[in-house]
Amino acid sequence: MSALASFVMRGRLQAALVTAVSAWLLPPFSSVIGNAVVALATLRRGMGEGALLMLLAAAGLCVLALPLFGQAAPLLALSLGLLYWLPVWLLAGVLRTTVSLPLALLTGVALGLLALLLTYAWLGDPAARWVELLGQFKPLFQEAGLQVDEALVDQWIRYQAPFLTGLTVVLQLAVVYCGLLLGRAWQARLYNPDGFRQEFHGLRLGRTLALAAATSIVLAGVLGQIWLVNLALLLGLLFVFQGLALLHGLVGLAGLSKGWLVALYVLLSLALPQMLLLLSLIGILDAWIDLRARVKPKSPLGQ
Repeated sequence: MSALASFVMRGRLQAALVTAVSAWLLPPFSSVIGNAVVALATLRRGMGEGALLMLLAAAGLCVLALPLFGQAAPLLALSLGLLYWLPVWLLAGVLRTTVSLPLALLTGVALGLLALLLTYAWLGDPAARWVELLGQFKPLFQEAGLQVDEALVDQWIRYQAPFLTGLTVVLQLAVVYCGLLLGRAWQARLYNPDGFRQEFHGLRLGRTLALAAATSIVLAGVLGQIWLVNLALLLGLLFVFQGLALLHGLVGLAGLSKGWLVALYVLLSLALPQMLLLLSLIGILDAWIDLRARVKPKSPLGQ
């Protein structure tokens, strides 16, 4: 990863190439790399440089997508730019200006809420659009030779549809957060060794946000209102990252092997919904009792 970070910092064309290619390969996961490049350029050289990089990457993505998508290639580049590059550019600008990782992450929540408001204002009832979209996949069951109860499938679709808009926004925001953190880690590795480790391990979002997150989660579970569910998802995502920061920090403070972190991410990949909820609850708990302060440091290096 250090070699890739060094490569993209050699010039705009290299950075734009990596950003465009990563967005083209397998979004949204490969988009983390492109987001990280945008974040790195913005953090190191300013928002003007980040904006120019996004324009060059969009042009490169159009060229890559042209043979397959034809005249729709510019629309694809614009969509990826708006969904991923623009948010991470804004968050990186906040982080560069304020030197506050919590504030940058909170800005992401504000962008997520704005995206939800715009979606509901534009579509009116996004759930109806999801029902229509998912309904188009029902013939695939018959083509695959699967015998399913169509009424049961329709019932499942109608139940899930109201939650899918919020889940989509939260997943996109998670990719943006990962790109921001990776770009910040690259910046530290190239120009300030161990700077990101200290910053990330010490991430704490405050008791007020923790109370808001816990309240929204409880009320969403009790009342089931979609706006409460969406708010709980966004605030819960914040504390997923505090939970991750806490566990990284505890491993470092206790001088444990990095194998513990490998095990953590293996569990995360195998039981994603359960682990995200657990990490969010751990992050909320840490905001109140500061678990890091209860662990005696055993190693000055950390993980």
